[in-house]
Amino acid sequence: MSTPRLSIVTPCLNRAATIGAAIGSVLAQGHDAVEHIVVDGLSTDGTAEVLARHPHLTVIREKDRNLYDALNKGIAAARAPVIGLLNSDDLYAPGAFAAAEAALAGTGAEMVLGAAEFFTEREGREVVLKRLSGAANALSVDNAIGGITTMNAAFFRRPLLDRLGARGGAGPFDIRFPLAADKDFWLRLALLGPRCATLDATVIRYRSHEGSLTFAAGDLRDKLSRHLLDLARTRLGESAAGTAERATYRRWHAWAAGYRAALQARAGALPAALATAGAAFAADPLWPARFLARLPGHWRGRAQRRDGAV
Repeated sequence: MSTPRLSIVTPCLNRAATIGAAIGSVLAQGHDAVEHIVVDGLSTDGTAEVLARHPHLTVIREKDRNLYDALNKGIAAARAPVIGLLNSDDLYAPGAFAAAEAALAGTGAEMVLGAAEFFTEREGREVVLKRLSGAANALSVDNAIGGITTMNAAFFRRPLLDRLGARGGAGPFDIRFPLAADKDFWLRLALLGPRCATLDATVIRYRSHEGSLTFAAGDLRDKLSRHLLDLARTRLGESAAGTAERATYRRWHAWAAGYRAALQARAGALPAALATAGAAFAADPLWPARFLARLPGHWRGRAQRRDGAV
């Protein structure tokens, strides 16, 4: 194939049950110049056999440090000027590629962002849970801090991802944050303020299933809240005093501290909640005020997302 116009990068580890459908959703676009790169972290469940049935794929099969390391590898290997990111358990909606290319061509935007649909399977049937578009899944600081980030509903021009570059220059995702680098990616992207075209059309369909980070619950939610607080504290420490970036990371740190303390308190772990709150004072003595100031916007965002429920 000649140089593709569009590269799709899919990180994968032990997804034999869903990777075939993800690949099929790319093929179903009928795009004449797309490359699909799958970065498989040495799956052992039959994923390799599924991938072997699709010789059109570019497969990078090697050990990686985490999901975001795999994404960086795939992005580095991509040859197209426009890049999309597809999880191995999700699907592109019909017509997504054509709509994205038309929006990019017509606006000169650096990225395009469409709507995101969330679905599950019950008794062999797909059931749509919600659909988010507009402000509910926009590229914004508020969505990065406490909302839902739908980076898979976006397509990015390569220079934008290069400009974003994470710490150490290994790619746009910072692999120091193994559960939360997508939030970090979205916030740094929002701070860059790229020209972003928006689509009313659904671009991505997120699959709800046990083990999905998109639908974190229970122990996974607790673990994710800890990672988000560690990330916010790290970024706050790295940001320069007096900058807009530092002000943003103060907001994020305050929200992450309050959210984690609240989760711990609701779980009956009051000493742990008090320890979380106390440790947050060392990074920012005013964090409770910043947390409370963000609550009205958080509830408005929740209402927007709830209105997207089907």
